[in-house]
Amino acid sequence: MTAPDEAVVTFRGNGYTSPERVVEMTALRCAEVTLQRGYRYFVATGASDISRNFSFTTPGYATTHAYGTVSGFGNFGTVSENAYTTVSPPRTFNIYKPAVMIAIKMSNNEKSLESLGIVINGQKALPKDAAFLSNSLRQYLSVKARPCVPLK
Repeated sequence: MTAPDEAVVTFRGNGYTSPERVVEMTALRCAEVTLQRGYRYFVATGASDISRNFSFTTPGYATTHAYGTVSGFGNFGTVSENAYTTVSPPRTFNIYKPAVMIAIKMSNNEKSLESLGIVINGQKALPKDAAFLSNSLRQYLSVKARPCVPLK
């Protein structure tokens, strides 16, 4: 928390988390923080994409299998053999871990927040009702409700 009515909320996904899910979970966390601080509304005042890309490469390997038969009679013998090799080249896997950091301003007066919202994709962020957003997102995301105990 940067001030009594301000907070910075961060949410980091793993390699299986979609960027959309990270945004939804961040919004849910913003609503939770707002309610915990005893406020009703919040608005985003800043945002940063803190996503990361990782990669790793598995080692390659080759396996050779050989088989054959030997037969003989007297001073005469024959050998028959076959072999095959299976090659598995190295593989590189790229992993994207989406993450976002949002600065919010909280208030019990929705109008006081209207001028503070950031512009995202050409649209100004408007104040959000934290209780409504929390309930809606929990239902949509199938996230169980936690008891919200206001912090003093």
